[in-house]
Amino acid sequence: MKRFVLLMFTVLFIIFSAVSVFAADTNGVAFKTEDINCDKGRIFKVYVKAKSSEKISAVLLKFTYNRNIIEYRSISTDSDSLAYAYDNGSTLNVSYLCKDGKNIDNDTVILTLEFKATTEGQSNLQYTAYDCVNSSAESVEISQCSSGKVSVTKQGSEKSNDNEKSDTTEYKSENNESTGNSEKSSIDELGSLNGKFSDNTVFMLIVGVICGLAVGVLCFVLYLSVKKRKNKAKEEKDRH
Repeated sequence: MKRFVLLMFTVLFIIFSAVSVFAADTNGVAFKTEDINCDKGRIFKVYVKAKSSEKISAVLLKFTYNRNIIEYRSISTDSDSLAYAYDNGSTLNVSYLCKDGKNIDNDTVILTLEFKATTEGQSNLQYTAYDCVNSSAESVEISQCSSGKVSVTKQGSEKSNDNEKSDTTEYKSENNESTGNSEKSSIDELGSLNGKFSDNTVFMLIVGVICGLAVGVLCFVLYLSVKKRKNKAKEEKDRH
């Protein structure tokens, strides 16, 4: 199911970006994530930021990290956008879409990834971005992908707690909103939190579109099959 959803995202992305074959006249888009310090056993958030004079409408990203230290849990984005992540076991593949284009002229957070710190140590959270498209459906050059590292320490570390607090405060200030305790890391005692869509309505919409396309393809195949059989029967009748 996850592979099929990712395929549909890719198809939609190709259709969306195929309108123009020329690159936009721009200095490009710069992406970045920041260093994070957190306690072992905690859920932490990675904010993927983008900056450009262009409005971004779509981009694909691939993340790699030390899976012995951190574990991917979920992805989320603003209500005006769609974001989906598929973990193939070695790479975390992320798709981002924004129909009307996202204004990213000031290091704007376009999506948020949640991970769990499972083991003490350090992990580089490296990624590449590609197939970036602006609001005019023009290809946009990617000028930079600045990645941070994740440092996991034992629970109760003063350094990790201070970093988590400052990271949350910075995000609230940039987005001019207060989200209370939901922005803080939380201890995952059961370790059973699964990745999910942040918006059930969006999820159901995607499922509905996929089911509709599947039914349409099935009906078309059945139609061709019946038509072929009728033509074959007619040919045999004409021969006799």
